Formats: sequence, structure tokens, C-alpha cells
Amino acid sequence: MLKKNILIDEIRPGMILGADAINSRGQTVVPKSTVLSLRHLSKLKTFGIKSVSVSIPDHLATPEELASSGVSENPLKSTPEYKEFRRTILYIANMLSETFDRIVTDPGAPVKYDEILSSIDELVTKAGSSLRVLELLQCSRDFEDSIYAHSVSVTLISRVIGKKSQFNDTQLHELQLAALFHDIGKLGIPDEILYKTEPLAEEDRAIIENHATEGYQLLIKTELPEFVALAALHHHEHYDGSGYPHGISGQHIPLYARYVAVADVYNAMTSKRPYRDEICPFEVIKGFEDDGFQHYDAAALLPFLSNLADSQIGSTVTLSNGQTGKIIMLNERLTRPIIQVGTNFIDLMRRPDLEIVKIL
Repeated sequence: MLKKNILIDEIRPGMILGADAINSRGQTVVPKSTVLSLRHLSKLKTFGIKSVSVSIPDHLATPEELASSGVSENPLKSTPEYKEFRRTILYIANMLSETFDRIVTDPGAPVKYDEILSSIDELVTKAGSSLRVLELLQCSRDFEDSIYAHSVSVTLISRVIGKKSQFNDTQLHELQLAALFHDIGKLGIPDEILYKTEPLAEEDRAIIENHATEGYQLLIKTELPEFVALAALHHHEHYDGSGYPHGISGQHIPLYARYVAVADVYNAMTSKRPYRDEICPFEVIKGFEDDGFQHYDAAALLPFLSNLADSQIGSTVTLSNGQTGKIIMLNERLTRPIIQVGTNFIDLMRRPDLEIVKIL
């Protein structure tokens, strides 16, 4: 990521604050490592801050900025398709931000979500397939670490899982609605905890885990269907009963919460955070294969893993020995595909000494 000092008016949503933004009284207005949104821009202007230090994710950098930093851009990121995909995600995220704010300030008011879901439908239609949606999201894994962009991504992934699971149109609509609002409770978490770069203290973790209950309490006061509030409450429950907030298990976890849970954890793990780089999707898939069936409903997990692995065929990857190659075929163990390296073929099922460490 490129690091530089910029004027406030040069801020683009998704940039990461490189140092605390301090006002004239020495007070921290926005803490270091915050992923900046339009809301932060307005706050900085209100407190009279003129410039800030930021880190710019590769996908947000201009060609000139990339050239000056020596960063090579993923070819997909330079395509009109990808740029339109990113613009649309930002547009939807901004609409969702406004909707969240209205719910917090006036939970009894009508909740406008039709335009958001219509925009998501249009986004998927333009992508052409569930596989392409996953490819575009994979390319976007260093995108804005905000509640809103995360919620849009989780909605897209939930839709992919629902489609693969043969959900009908009504179920698909309801699943996406549940996914949109699943993390609204995080609005009550202070930024200094939500974007903390050090390991969380027990009291911090308790505050973060309370977002599920906070989200339920917000949503149950709205006109939204009860299943939306229940998905927010239970999307961190585990199939074996080891989750939170209530430790319920199996089919006692509401249906949409079980599907949102898979989408939520995958997007969180594979997205770049201020405190770490993104985790390779194959590492996340391996985690799902190893113990995911204890934590997640197989009816949601299996279709997702199948679709996700299919979307990686043709991807260029780096192996643990430093070699770079292309995935050409999947094996029964999804994390052990066949890789073409030059004119040679490496079957990872026969090479336990090698792992995929990065998707380029």
C-alpha cells in the first residue's frame, strides 16, 4: 500500500488513516488505522483538520500513484468491469450507511432497502454468474474495512450460497435482507476498539461480541421482519453450540443466520485489515475443511466451498516454495488442486510439503 500525506478534500473512501487525526486542542478526532468513509471526512472537516497521513490500498490508487510506488496492479483491477463493480459497491455501502443511521436515530421510521437490493441484483446481473461475483470480490479483498462495505460483500456471498443451495426467489430475497443488516450492532462499538491494531483485551472482546445482541435490539424495534433481527442475533452461533451470544446449536440456529455465518466469516478472514494482510482464501478453505463442519451448517458450507473453489480455477498462485503457477484442476480435497508451473504439473495431493500461500 502506498503511504502519503494528503489534503482533506483528497480523501477517498477506503483509505486508511496512518496517524491519529488531532484537532487544535490536542484531542483525537479519528484514531489511527481507521478506514475512512464519507462520514469520517465530514467529521474531519467539522473539526478543522486540513490534512492527514493515509495508506492507500492498491485498488484505490491512481495509475500515477501506483507507478510512483512501484506496485504492480492486478490486471483485473484495470478493467472497466472491475472499476464499475467497485463503484457500485461503494454506492450501495453509502446507501446502507444512511439506512443504518436512520434506524439508529428513528427505529420506528420506514426502512428503505428496496433500492439497495435492486442495486445488488443489478450488480450480480452485470457480473453474469456467481463464480464471477466471487472472482471480483476476491480481487477486492483489500477493499474498505467498514461495516457497510463488509455488509454488502456478505450479502453478495450469501446470495451466492443461497443460489447454489437452490433457494427460491422469496428465500433469496429474505437471505439478502438478513445479510444486509447482520452487523448493524457494530455501530455501537467505539472506533478505538473496532479498529484496534493490538490483541483485544477480554473486556474489549466482550464489547465486540455484544454487537449481536445490540443489533437484535435495534432491529426488533423496526418494521423489518423478525428473521432479520434473529439473523443479527445469531450469526455468531456455532453448529456445535460453541458460539455466542446464547450458545445454541444445530437446527435451533435460525436458517438465515446459519447461511450469513459462513459468508461473514469468509469475508472477514479474506479481507485486509489495518492490523494484518488478507488471509489466502485457500488457507480459509483449509480451516473450513478441517473443523468448519463443527461450527457451520454443512447445507450452507458445502455449496459455498464448491463454488468458491470453482472460482479459483485459472487463478495464478504462489506456492510455499516460491514457485508461481496456475490452478488448472481441483481435487477432492479442495485446497490441494493441480497447479501448472511452466510446462510442469504439480498435484498438491501428492505434494504434502507444498501449500498455496497467496492468490495473485
